Amino acid sequence: MKQLLRRFCLVVLLLPALSFAAGELLLNEDDLAAKVAKEPDYQLLDARSAGAQLNAPLAFSTKYQKVMPIKKGLVLIVAETDAAAVEIAQSIPAVADRTVFAVKGGAEAWKRVAAKAAPPSAMSDSFVIPMNTCEQGTPLLELKRDKPVEQLKQQPKKK
Repeated sequence: MKQLLRRFCLVVLLLPALSFAAGELLLNEDDLAAKVAKEPDYQLLDARSAGAQLNAPLAFSTKYQKVMPIKKGLVLIVAETDAAAVEIAQSIPAVADRTVFAVKGGAEAWKRVAAKAAPPSAMSDSFVIPMNTCEQGTPLLELKRDKPVEQLKQQPKKK
């Protein structure tokens, strides 16, 4: 009986500390916007159900899987509930160059923050064709806007 009482008291004493640590991982919209503005190169992990991901996809997100490579830098977790997002954030191993946070409010909160923020820097603003890589001559396939793709496949090849 005494052991049970001691364990209960220990759990009651540690519970605020555990919830405080979980609270540090959970970012509200203002804190999230500040993090994204400060570090625009982030990895967004979508841990919602497959149906939610299909019905309301999150731009620039990666489907979360337990065994997947996690980038260094800022990692954000969006899940169905705040508790699930915090649990996933706690399960990702800590690395010196990585900070992991859960998004408080889930996908809806993320969409509001993302609408105000710039997209992640993974997308290039420009494209450069390297010198001497363009071939001369007639193209192998010519796409025209007035013809569907099926008609293009049926066309005989030009010689």
